[in-house]
Amino acid sequence: MKTYWVQERIGEFTGNIDWDYDFKQHLTNGSKPEERLAKQIAILRMIEAEPDKYQATDYGGWPRCGWSDILQVGMYDGWPYWKPVPSVMLRSPVTRTGWWHSFCSIVDIRIKGDEWPLKIDAEAQTEASQEPSSGHPDTL
Repeated sequence: MKTYWVQERIGEFTGNIDWDYDFKQHLTNGSKPEERLAKQIAILRMIEAEPDKYQATDYGGWPRCGWSDILQVGMYDGWPYWKPVPSVMLRSPVTRTGWWHSFCSIVDIRIKGDEWPLKIDAEAQTEASQEPSSGHPDTL
């Protein structure tokens, strides 16, 4: 007879966004990482304030696809960090349940029913314009 133990990690929602969180630890290499981080924080603030107003995507290609409803916003301690990180639960297009995404993987948001992503003014942390963009990332 064989006996063994299995350790299973299961992430949990741990509460509202901790705005004292060290967001800079998620800076990545590449073009203008500070601007990207500022945009991601601005998006997080907007969807935390009105999650039912927006849809989000974690797809970085163009044209954007994979738009999903936002189910929950807050701190989540699951994969890949295994410690509380500001996160967004998006509705899965397959199972209709939610999947957690760290704030830094959300690349764009749009108002439900609109075709194009919003232009985000990261400094003002608001929508810069409700006018549709041309859609190309260089004009966003």
